[in-house]
Amino acid sequence: MIEWNQHFTNIADILRNVGERIEGNLVCDVSPNNIVMGANKEKIHNLQYLSRGKKRICEIGVNAGHSLLFMLEQNPTAEYLLFDLGNHGYTGPCLDYIRTQYPNTKIHIVYGDSKITIPHFIVNNKNYMNTFDMIHIDGGHGIYEVSSDFYNCRYLSTEDGVTIFDDYNYNTIKEFIDKTVSFDMIKPYHDENLQQTNKQFIYTL
Repeated sequence: MIEWNQHFTNIADILRNVGERIEGNLVCDVSPNNIVMGANKEKIHNLQYLSRGKKRICEIGVNAGHSLLFMLEQNPTAEYLLFDLGNHGYTGPCLDYIRTQYPNTKIHIVYGDSKITIPHFIVNNKNYMNTFDMIHIDGGHGIYEVSSDFYNCRYLSTEDGVTIFDDYNYNTIKEFIDKTVSFDMIKPYHDENLQQTNKQFIYTL
């Protein structure tokens, strides 16, 4: 369900203690008191709906862990592989808190530039190639970051896996994704239970 819970209250307390400006996410923007869940309700619904029943989930861009919490709420038994730049002082403490709340869930995070860390992970973890049935891409918005995350994640996704590319309303991302669709590199994912939004693009290979 899309509702405020104690986890978000505790994450907000961590953000206040760190005192850093908050990068926009599904729950808050700029400050932990600026709640934007209502504006992102379709994105949240789709993220939660698609995470159900998945075995391995990869996320690029953890930030304060709100999207991770939404997925964990629906699927605490999946294995989670996370990539994050690590440039926010609050990401580590937020993730530490989440791990304490889901001690039985396998959560692995790799910090650094995803253009480098994902290929490195793939090379050194061949058994993980094409094993993720859900991927959530919410990383950098520059064309190099967008294209790199897109192509690298193709090595991680299962053949029928679903990928959510966030911030489709950004011109750089929209133009890139639209081109990949026109070249038949990906197929839009259709499900009557998904809610329409221009802030995400959901596809399969």
